Amino acid sequence: MAALLCAGPALAAGPETADLRDLRVGMPVSAISSKGYGDLACREGPARPLSGWSEWRSCPADAKGRHAIGFAYADGTTRNGTRVAGHPARLTLLVGDDARVDGLVIETDDAVPLYLRKKGHLLGLQARSHWGDDGWTCAEAKPAGDETPLGETFVKEECRKALGSKSVTVTRDLYGHQGADPRAFISRTRIVVAATP
Repeated sequence: MAALLCAGPALAAGPETADLRDLRVGMPVSAISSKGYGDLACREGPARPLSGWSEWRSCPADAKGRHAIGFAYADGTTRNGTRVAGHPARLTLLVGDDARVDGLVIETDDAVPLYLRKKGHLLGLQARSHWGDDGWTCAEAKPAGDETPLGETFVKEECRKALGSKSVTVTRDLYGHQGADPRAFISRTRIVVAATP
């Protein structure tokens, strides 16, 4: 597992260590490096590129007062684009009104070739293993509407774990749709690391 995580920018375990690269939920935004990241932009509202992390107030706040900033890894800092544990990913940083990182969202990218997209649900297993196999509370859902298993496999799962002053929620999906193109299946992971009150 360690070798697999090292194949891409790694997730980090433990409540006080980095959650992704040098990013840690709870850290001041001013402590984030100005190097290594690019394509900063407001994730919500009108498209608005940002020249640096210090412009986080330019992004609209949600109901909890968090400002969502989409970002990627800067060119030259990775060989294969923005990936987490080898999976192409969309990254979002949530900044609170106190100028601290309130959350980090890691989502597998659906806009990738089929052979990469079909592995999307596996990132969730990697994340759960990395943050420790014990202590997760998981819930599984059954197919709804036109959702159907892929072969004999159907996954709609949400797992949560507390890590000191933050929590990690891992959502995994793997299924198809009845009557749809077989290539239009769902295979994805969403990881949310969030500060706890």
